[in-house]
Amino acid sequence: MGGRLFRIEHVEADDSGDQQTLTLYGLPNETLKKVPRIQSFGESSNPPVGSHGMGLQFGSADGGRLLNAALGLEHAPSRPRNLKPGQKAVYDDKGNITRYLGDDGIWHDAKDKPQKITGKTIEITGSDKVVVKVGDMTVTVTAGRVDLGGEGGSPVMTQAGPSSVVFAKT
Repeated sequence: MGGRLFRIEHVEADDSGDQQTLTLYGLPNETLKKVPRIQSFGESSNPPVGSHGMGLQFGSADGGRLLNAALGLEHAPSRPRNLKPGQKAVYDDKGNITRYLGDDGIWHDAKDKPQKITGKTIEITGSDKVVVKVGDMTVTVTAGRVDLGGEGGSPVMTQAGPSSVVFAKT
């Protein structure tokens, strides 16, 4: 039972079952159907049409059992470039980078799309500072202090008098 490795082009996917299967262009004038795509645990994707990868084929079409598998599949126009060794980006074909692990932390860039984080309790922790910006409004939280509208404002007045922890710019 011999095997061969060859370049494939993604035509369409069926992602409804236990394992994603693909229709692919293989060797010249060859279309492969219901080819299982090998994916890693914890990561799943449905590559854009026209993505390229490697096809693996064992057996023979003339009498023996023919087994196909699709490895990888990359869409070159969507792939983030210039990653440093040890960095990882998870991305889609719309320009969204949903995770970026590197020396400068974790980044989430969803272009101009709304973001949603859900959970019973959401906690954001910063060792020095947490900054929330919406348009021209900024809320900055540091140890023992909350600044509304930017840092360096005046104490907010409460019923008990000026706050010692909440400050606001006018």
